[in-house]
Amino acid sequence: MSFIKKKVSAYPWPVEVRKPSEEVAGEFETHKFTIRFKRLAKKELNEFQEKEDYEALKTIIAGWSEIKDEEDKDVLFSQKNLKDFSEDVDFVQGVVAAFGKFYATADEKN
Repeated sequence: MSFIKKKVSAYPWPVEVRKPSEEVAGEFETHKFTIRFKRLAKKELNEFQEKEDYEALKTIIAGWSEIKDEEDKDVLFSQKNLKDFSEDVDFVQGVVAAFGKFYATADEKN
């Protein structure tokens, strides 16, 4: 397969978010969904680490799926919803950890 240089590339990637259980004291629940991560240029990747949570998430997320609200309805990707999620520490940690794995192979070779 030929390598194709694209201006913007985004790829689906699994994300796991661990949150304290609402049912079992002292336990965590793992929630899974998919994020479309943008593949960043080297300069953007370096700058990403210095950004505040919302700006960082805005830089790396192109979309998502399998995120539901309390009524089991899909939560559509939007800047408003992303801003709301940027205030959720568990969400941010899970997304940033998954983004690190998204780049892990490239980092291992550099």
